[in-house]
Amino acid sequence: MTALYSLALLVSAALLFVLEPMVGKFVLPLVGSAPQVWPTTVLFFQAALLAGYGFAHVTSRLRARRQALLQLGLLVLAALVLPLAVPTGEPPLGNPIPWLLGVLATTAGLPFFALAANGPMLQRWLASTRHRAARDPYFLFAASNGGSLLGLLAYPVIVERLLGLHDQGGAWSIGYALAGVLVAASAAALWLRPEAELSAAPAPATASSVRAGPVTWRRRLLWLALAAVPSSLMLGTTSFITRDLAPVPLLWVVPLALYLFTFVVAFSPWTNAGRLTVWGRRLLPVTTILVAYSLLIRAQGPLSLLLAVHLVALVVAGLLLHGRLAADRPDPSHLTEFYLWVALGGAVGGTFNALVAPLVFPGLVEYPLAIVAACLLRPAPPKKRPDFLEFFTERTGPTRWMDLGVPLLLGSVVALVLEASTGSDATTNVVAGVALGLMVNMARRPLRFGLALGALFLAVALTGYGRADTLERSRSFFGIYHVEAHEHGRLHQLYSGTTLHGSERSGPGRPQPLSYYSPTGPVGQAFRELPRRATERGAAIGLGAGTLSCYERPGGSFTFYEIDETVVRIARDRRLFTFLSDCAVRPRVVLGDGRRSLERVRPAAHGLIMVDAFNSDAIPVHLITREAVRLYVSRTSPGGALMFNLSNRYLNLEPVVGNVARDLSLTCRIQRYKPAAANKRRGYDKSTWALLSRSPADLGRLARDRRWRTCRGNPSQRTWSDDYSNPLSVVHWG
Repeated sequence: MTALYSLALLVSAALLFVLEPMVGKFVLPLVGSAPQVWPTTVLFFQAALLAGYGFAHVTSRLRARRQALLQLGLLVLAALVLPLAVPTGEPPLGNPIPWLLGVLATTAGLPFFALAANGPMLQRWLASTRHRAARDPYFLFAASNGGSLLGLLAYPVIVERLLGLHDQGGAWSIGYALAGVLVAASAAALWLRPEAELSAAPAPATASSVRAGPVTWRRRLLWLALAAVPSSLMLGTTSFITRDLAPVPLLWVVPLALYLFTFVVAFSPWTNAGRLTVWGRRLLPVTTILVAYSLLIRAQGPLSLLLAVHLVALVVAGLLLHGRLAADRPDPSHLTEFYLWVALGGAVGGTFNALVAPLVFPGLVEYPLAIVAACLLRPAPPKKRPDFLEFFTERTGPTRWMDLGVPLLLGSVVALVLEASTGSDATTNVVAGVALGLMVNMARRPLRFGLALGALFLAVALTGYGRADTLERSRSFFGIYHVEAHEHGRLHQLYSGTTLHGSERSGPGRPQPLSYYSPTGPVGQAFRELPRRATERGAAIGLGAGTLSCYERPGGSFTFYEIDETVVRIARDRRLFTFLSDCAVRPRVVLGDGRRSLERVRPAAHGLIMVDAFNSDAIPVHLITREAVRLYVSRTSPGGALMFNLSNRYLNLEPVVGNVARDLSLTCRIQRYKPAAANKRRGYDKSTWALLSRSPADLGRLARDRRWRTCRGNPSQRTWSDDYSNPLSVVHWG
């Protein structure tokens, strides 16, 4: 019986965590492949999980057999919406989160809700019998999270590589049918047990691994906090390492997998939750100090070490907090209520990161806040018998007041020192190191340690926010942006995460293109050497700082297609950049997803179309598929051309473009440009651009230019289409 129930929960949970990235990929093209799609998708599924757990809790008032019949009916009802299909529609401009949540609800809400309810229900069915495992059925939660981990890893490694989106929906439906059969078999096993072996409700537990006692509101709120903080911390870690540290596609899988791993370990029948909590309590201050120092000094390398530090810290915090949660699990009579509070905590953490933080904070403030919250939830070590002095100080209360006063004093001193030194990087590094060193002595008092860490983060943020070299900080659904000033304010640079998206150096005359768009690089060569008919009506998907418009000759026209109105505002701010106002041609800016905007443009409207919309090194897959390129070609005039900015630290996109060009019978040339030392000093960066046209003659002299070689496709890989893509296959593993 335990093997059957474990298998049913493992399959159900695996399907849930295949569904999350699968539906996320379904909706990515609808919202421009924005990184915020993933936290929003996680939030939706956390809310659906909460609804499923709530349904299990409300129906737990029924006898177990009747609840089983009700659940089987729900599974059959949810099957009516299968197979899942790619949704259609177009989001509103601005904040598409409400629209996106609605799309997710109509696409996958009911099947996810039905499968989510299986978790607490099957555990409740087991607990209602006289089976030897009924006194502590929480081991099934470990099986469920093991299935979640398996499904999460299976999607990018197996499902995405082998199946297109249409086939993924059909294959998932087959898996859903298998889960339904296993749940039906579990219900049958419940029905076949003699009536005498069933009870109306789970009996109180006597197992030492389950904490008896009343379920008070204090205890419920503790469950809520112990579930919410790891959820927020996981999403914060994901956002940090995939936007600010190493924007590698699919890297978001790793924090979620580690988060699920901590659940599996904490609720495993072979784990001593109390001992796990002890080790977590000891290790958390160490990992927290390392993470805090890297954040405070804004470290960017060595990359492998930084990734290890942040991910290990996530594991330690997850094991500690989930260990506390497992150690405080109630007797099975409160099982469904316990899982309801756990699901509510996960949803609260997701809501904070996906909805609240982007509206309230200009930067990734939710990550350090979650770190501080984890420290505040760390249990205090067992009290030793105090010596004479400690006895009197504890009795009279000054030590407790110092838990508030010491962090306040530390934060004030750090803020004053940094303000007096104008917040230079060198001073920040030293001050942060000294402050964190002093905090080692506070580790035995969790309240003091957590508040001191929060005070330190706040002091550095307040003194560093207005630094002269940071001119602008903005955040939207599509990214986190900042504009830095260098060379005594003469050079302005726009960053999305850690990826440069445009530079301008002030001086006499019109602004000059820099970075990826240098006159000596592929872009400058294209505008000089391509036939004039190909460049006189240019367009670009992706605005950045607006650099490309300065290549358009007087009398021509240029159009930018940009999805993020925050980027438009930054590019139009003359205090930051002047490309849009001071170049020879005043470009037009069309707000909306570039591909969808081009669908509304008449054929042959442009001569040259440039695709330059990669967000912090992520792949907007829908902009580089066979169908997308076919659309671009139809919108170029006879003799026109396409350019793709393939510059990327972690991806090799040449085979993708090469395969698409081969399928569409297009000429494809590519150049990997490396500037000379003198040009580097001018602000020119290395870049990779691909140039496509209907025939070699359309490329003019560039067709014979040795700097441009023929694109290399990969015949062993399928061509990317709207139905199929495999980002894992183009990741640099070296």
